[in-house]
Amino acid sequence: MTANKIEVARRTIMKSSYLVCLQGHNASTDCGCIDYRDSNVAYDIEEKYGYSPEEMFHASFYNARPEQFFKYYKQEMLEHTGTPGAGALALAQLEREGILKCVITREIFSLARRAGCKNVVELHGSVFQNMCSHCRRDYSLEYVKKAKGVPLCEKCHRPIRPQVCLVGEQVDNARVTRAAEEVEKADVLLLVCCSMNQRLVATHLKYFDGNKVILINPLEHYSDIRADIVIHGRAAEILPKIVNAKREDDEKQ
Repeated sequence: MTANKIEVARRTIMKSSYLVCLQGHNASTDCGCIDYRDSNVAYDIEEKYGYSPEEMFHASFYNARPEQFFKYYKQEMLEHTGTPGAGALALAQLEREGILKCVITREIFSLARRAGCKNVVELHGSVFQNMCSHCRRDYSLEYVKKAKGVPLCEKCHRPIRPQVCLVGEQVDNARVTRAAEEVEKADVLLLVCCSMNQRLVATHLKYFDGNKVILINPLEHYSDIRADIVIHGRAAEILPKIVNAKREDDEKQ
């Protein structure tokens, strides 16, 4: 049954004229990134630092306790940025072949971009982008990671700000607008590592006026029925099968 669904999904993707992918935050945990939403992770971090991860990743905590913020941020977030997996690499292959037009994601570890995707809307920013809050000078993740205490700008000695959306902050409006425009252009929407009821999908589905919604997610949810094609499985296993099947078809022709 799954094999048939994969074939139907493959044909739908290959026939699409403007394929857009919504990549859920579960993609990051699948690739070894930290997930402070996980109750076990949250418990261990609160035991270690005296604050919950959500408290420390809050904008007010960054402003009031920058030393403690960066201690947590560098030791936990930046030490677990993960590695792009087979699913992200398959998306990059689809983009190189001109099939996938855009990836929209809320994860902050740039998995799709690091895998090779070029047109990526990172709604919540990326830990790989850091900027001086005063002079706007850019700094690498490694610079922030190696800095003692609060990382400071070499030019004006002001704190460097990770370009991520902290808890309590509004998502950048330009990114929101761009994501909506991409979804509006899509004729096929590929949902990866998320369910139909999650915020990423619910927010953007209202802009979709295309033909098909394909859902690939290991967890079943009652809202799955709203998608046209549903495959319950890991994107790291399903997406490479779609890409490899296409390659085999190309070789036969």
